[in-house]
Amino acid sequence: YGLASGLFTADLSRTIRLARKLEAGTVWVNRYSRSRDHILPTGGYKRSGIGKDLGREAYLANRRTKSVLISL
Repeated sequence: YGLASGLFTADLSRTIRLARKLEAGTVWVNRYSRSRDHILPTGGYKRSGIGKDLGREAYLANRRTKSVLISL
């Protein structure tokens, strides 16, 4: 499944590389919790749900997007 994932690291360049490779709808970096930002799309990759909810992506069902949240 590929709904969400989390990374804990201080290496920003490695974080960006890994976030691009992860097949997950949401990638949290240095935190792991629900986002309160209702503009960000939610939904997973692979067998984690159908399509996206919220945001512009809800209308663009054939795109594979992900949200990467980084606390520095």
